[in-house]
Amino acid sequence: MNLPSTTTPTGERRPHLLLRIAAVMVATFLIWQLMGWISDRLPESPQGGPRHWVNALTVFVLAVPMVWLARRYLDRRPWGGLLLTGPRRGWAPFLAGAASWLLPGMAGLVAAVLLGWVDITANRPLPETVAAVAVLVVLVLLFEAVPEELIFRGYLFRNLNTVMSGWLAVLAQAALFTVFGLALWIPEAGWGVLSERLPLFLGMGVVLGCVRLVTGNVWACVGFHVAFQTVAQALLNGDLFTVGDAWGLLIPLVLPFVFGAMLAALFTRDEGTWRGRVPDPA
Repeated sequence: MNLPSTTTPTGERRPHLLLRIAAVMVATFLIWQLMGWISDRLPESPQGGPRHWVNALTVFVLAVPMVWLARRYLDRRPWGGLLLTGPRRGWAPFLAGAASWLLPGMAGLVAAVLLGWVDITANRPLPETVAAVAVLVVLVLLFEAVPEELIFRGYLFRNLNTVMSGWLAVLAQAALFTVFGLALWIPEAGWGVLSERLPLFLGMGVVLGCVRLVTGNVWACVGFHVAFQTVAQALLNGDLFTVGDAWGLLIPLVLPFVFGAMLAALFTRDEGTWRGRVPDPA
């Protein structure tokens, strides 16, 4: 692997790739630590309550400008090179990514209920449940999907893919995503969470990286992330639904990670550049 020059085509010098990645990783960790510090000083609230909103807005209003500043002053490259399409044109890949999770996920969930593997009971009337899920979608977008995808499948993947093949960039950003997740969980919950969280973060990072590669668009990853987190939080939080045996949800929640990247490639009619590097021109 040839490391990139610190000089841009216009003759403008910029920090080494490893320094840029390290700076963004440190800034990302500090943003989430600050969010946790603020959250600890707020009163407890239910899902979708004031505390949840403060956490989401704190991460969003800090993470998005952080990536913009890194792209502008460290990469010295155009912002569009990360997202690849603006929000107005991002709806199609967003919906493709969401459908890539929802189709196998919902099919597995329906099968699990019909086969008696899991029993799901709504805790609220239908109109209240629909409204709460809509609020949850917004919170997932602000708190997790947009910031995390912009950082890991946007900034980090884009930079890594300039010096290594697509499949290596997928693995590298997944490793960074795993390090980030474990760095947040282990100090709080102890090393006992390693056996559960390591495969979770690594698996999510790899699959989302594949979705990014085959679609060529970060918005597809945002859609996939929103669908997964919204369904998982709605079912497992205990506020909107009561689940009789959570293990019955294992197959419905895992199926999209098996077929998601293939469906995303089918929906977008693209396969991505797995072997080659993708330049990031000034």
